[in-house]
Parts: sequence; structure tokens; C-alpha cells
Amino acid sequence: MKISEHGPVAVWRLMLETHADLLEAIEARFEAEHDLSANEFDVLINIPSTTTIRHRDLLESIVLSRSALSRLLRRLECRGLVEQHSDTGDRRGICVSLTDEGLKLRRGSSRTNTEVVRSAFTGLSTEDLVELHALVGKIRPRNATMREGLT
Repeated sequence: MKISEHGPVAVWRLMLETHADLLEAIEARFEAEHDLSANEFDVLINIPSTTTIRHRDLLESIVLSRSALSRLLRRLECRGLVEQHSDTGDRRGICVSLTDEGLKLRRGSSRTNTEVVRSAFTGLSTEDLVELHALVGKIRPRNATMREGLT
């Protein structure tokens, strides 16, 4: 086995391709079954089901810019899935919460997400999953350190 075939760049490329394939499958199911994008799902799944969350706190959980999140939340609000209001403790902040319809959509799309992800991992044993989780987990702390070095 040559290191260039299995080195960090090759592994990274495989991870990207796998992520893209899985995201494409998820997007197709979300669109067909829920009229929802993956970004919309990501936002819905990160809003607490029984309380509100501030925009800035939501931004920490998702991969969108502040302006992209604002636009997406406006679309979700127009569809009756979320409600936005000023933060009562700090009028500069905006809070968002799920409506009953948003919670219902989140539940259904969560099941779809789980089905697609489980299907993608059917070839792995429990031991494989534990090992994969541990290996990928070794990469994350380094990335946090790398991000800190950039700021």
C-alpha cells in the first residue's frame, strides 16, 4: 500500500465524496417528502422544541452566515414553521421558536434523515461504527486548534 493512496489528502477526499453523496441522498428525500432543503432541516433540528433560541446561539450550531440564516428564517417564517421576535432580555437580539407545524415537519424530516443515514451505514458493524467514530474524533480536536490559530 502506497502512502499517497491512503494518506491524509486521499482520506480527506474520500470523506468529502462520501459526505456529498449522503447529502445528495438526504436532499432528494427531503425535497420529495417534505419540501425541505438540508439547510432548512439543519436549522429546524437546532431550534429547541419547547423554548426559543437566539439567532447568535443558533449560528454556533449550523454552517451558515448570519445573513444566510436571516434569509432562511424569513422563508421558514413565511411558511409558518418558525416565529421570530425580539429578545425580551436584550432588545438587540432576535429569538426564534418552532411553531406546531414546524415541530411536526421537524419530526417527520428527522425520521427521513435517520433512514437515509442508517441506510448508508448498513455495511458497517457496531464495532466498525465505534472505530470510525473514534478515528474521526481524533481529527476534530486538531481542527479546533487549527481554527483557533487562524483567529
